[in-house]
Amino acid sequence: MNALPKRLRKEPIIEAIWQAQFDSGQGIGDVLPGILFTELRKSHPALQLRRLPSADIPAVIAQIDPNLRFTPKVLMEEPGGGFIWQVGDRVITLNCRRPYVGWARFKDAVEALSRIVEGSTLIPQLQRHSLRYIDLLGEELADDLSVLRVALTVGDRTISDRVQLRVEIPDDDYLHVVQIATAAQVNLSGSQLKGTIVDLETLPENPTGDWSSVRAQLDELHDRSKAMFFRQILTEESVARLDPEY
Repeated sequence: MNALPKRLRKEPIIEAIWQAQFDSGQGIGDVLPGILFTELRKSHPALQLRRLPSADIPAVIAQIDPNLRFTPKVLMEEPGGGFIWQVGDRVITLNCRRPYVGWARFKDAVEALSRIVEGSTLIPQLQRHSLRYIDLLGEELADDLSVLRVALTVGDRTISDRVQLRVEIPDDDYLHVVQIATAAQVNLSGSQLKGTIVDLETLPENPTGDWSSVRAQLDELHDRSKAMFFRQILTEESVARLDPEY
């Protein structure tokens, strides 16, 4: 089995996201942001908070519509910083923007966030938590499926471009949700980039909901996500062109 790179010199990650979902009727999206803001400012003194447009959606509508149920209401970020914290009535996310800070720092930030939330006692149990990486393989590397270990046919036709694909792949007690889009366009820091998007989300199929168990699963989520990306999605040639460091 091929060794996994420690890092890629041509880093394709455009966003890393840890997300926790929970069920609560306590209006957590109105209470928890204040607690998080106060605690996070101790290590991020320039942190700023702003309400998102979804905060004005009536709670009864957000509860009924599955597309709105897990929508964040508040965003917190530090100007020039790499992290974004988002909170809704049933969701918390930590987003790491490009450039990716590496797993060690991202994991530390997730653990710090989880301990603040746990200490608030507002969310005793989780329904779901996941680790998600969104990668952009530039058009010079990937303008179709040929650089991925993905084969798609419809009837007697092989499909290699103009693809939007979503699949769920079991992995023992975990699940990978893979979304792939070719000929994608992404606006990053004012620049329009094109290529193939690989969106990989990894989650436990049967989460315990206990915060200490959630933290204990983080490395396993990362390891399984990394193995899926490098061994099951990218071809060996694609990995080599991203200039891996072992």
